[in-house]
Amino acid sequence: MVRLAVWLTQPSSRFASDEESYFQVGSALLQGQQDLFWPPVTGWLIALVRLAGGSDALALVRLAWIAMDVACAVAVAILAGRLGRALWPADAVRSTRFASLATIAYAMYLPAVSYAQFATSEIPALLATLWMLALVTAPGAATGSFVVAGVTAGVMVLTRPSLLPVLFTAPISIVGLWRRQAAYPAVALMAAGSCVIGAYAAWNWYAAGALTISTNSAYNLFIGNRDQYAEDLNLFNPRATAAQIEFRRQQFAGQLPPFTQTPAESQRLAVQWIREHPGEFARRALGRLARVFVPKTDVLELIGGEGRAGVFAPASLLLLLLTNLQWTMVLFGGVAGLFVLRHRAPGWAGLLAAVIGGAVVLCLIAISKPRYSFVFDPLLMLSATMVAMDWRQVPGWLSRADRWWLGLLAAFLLWGWAAFVVFAVTSRSAL
Repeated sequence: MVRLAVWLTQPSSRFASDEESYFQVGSALLQGQQDLFWPPVTGWLIALVRLAGGSDALALVRLAWIAMDVACAVAVAILAGRLGRALWPADAVRSTRFASLATIAYAMYLPAVSYAQFATSEIPALLATLWMLALVTAPGAATGSFVVAGVTAGVMVLTRPSLLPVLFTAPISIVGLWRRQAAYPAVALMAAGSCVIGAYAAWNWYAAGALTISTNSAYNLFIGNRDQYAEDLNLFNPRATAAQIEFRRQQFAGQLPPFTQTPAESQRLAVQWIREHPGEFARRALGRLARVFVPKTDVLELIGGEGRAGVFAPASLLLLLLTNLQWTMVLFGGVAGLFVLRHRAPGWAGLLAAVIGGAVVLCLIAISKPRYSFVFDPLLMLSATMVAMDWRQVPGWLSRADRWWLGLLAAFLLWGWAAFVVFAVTSRSAL
């Protein structure tokens, strides 16, 4: 109901974020042309909804995204129910309460409400990620379930190529930390996912002469590894540079020059830059890691985006405050919960950590954005809900080493938050 109420307030005359580009990809697909720049699944879904609905109405496409987000909430409920039974095997009431609270938390999570309103890649990528996990965590899951999970993971990668490592980290964690008898099913998962990805890449090679999922990956690699990186979060000197401010001014004015390099040229130049600047690359990688976890601002799309609404307007500030209060509880409670899960349900801790790590690793190489955490936000939400329910017992579950590591992680995350606030405020002089 929350999502439908918000949907009614969103003008269908305005696109948000990458939505217009994906809509154009869907239009091209309906005309028999596949766009190689963008990962394919989001465009396919938009084209399918428009074809099935017999309408090009943006509101109809967005309604389909809300339906997919409902399926995400169902997956969260399933995963929470299974984790709850692992945590409280003899207390059905408590495990049921845990599942209910985690599902309600996701339903009320403002970034989820926001992404469900716009036809971008976040909701499809999350849907595939959660249902892959639902398939592999099913009690007594057979090899067939792992094969279906692998196909789902392949779709996940075709939605968001930066999630490719998850196809391998998740099944490996199951074998190493959960059940060693799952070795063959885990291999089947990786093989099935690889076949889906390989088949699509092979088709692109046959049809367009490009063995790739999308040329967007080469573009992202280049813009993150050249002399001027517009979104560089320098943790050691976070003030926006004059070049970054000018880039932002041109971006909001629609004056950025067109990008004309070929994917091969972009990749070659990026690799060359990395080889010539290894220290700078490492420094940027650290900033990219921090940037995944910084305060969330994409929710401003609900009120027209920061360029239209103004980041310092009262409505914008209230929305940012509520969103990042939620994110604070999810992030810091979730990280603490992962340490507790190491002792209470190590198999689950390993699986959740493997998905989070796999989702982050490629962000260190090219570009990263706060919204890239969305595919694992619900996983942090699960462990944060456990902390909220058992907060009195949490200190007893943490070893001395756990507390040291937790303190270091919290310090790094807070460092990233402080740097991001400085960067965000100084870069907005372009607006």
